[in-house]
Amino acid sequence: MARLMGVTPPTASEHLAILRGAGLIESIRAGRTTTHEFTGAGRSLLDAASPRPGPPTD
Repeated sequence: MARLMGVTPPTASEHLAILRGAGLIESIRAGRTTTHEFTGAGRSLLDAASPRPGPPTD
């Protein structure tokens, strides 16, 4: 995650902890791998912030 976002591992961990604490993501650990997924609230917030294509304008 840190490499993907171009930040240090501690910074990525801190941001993920904040998102988890806010109830926006869930983190599931399996061995040495952790998967992060949006919760319903996280998905709703992301959808609300995403631009929606509108009807074509002339």
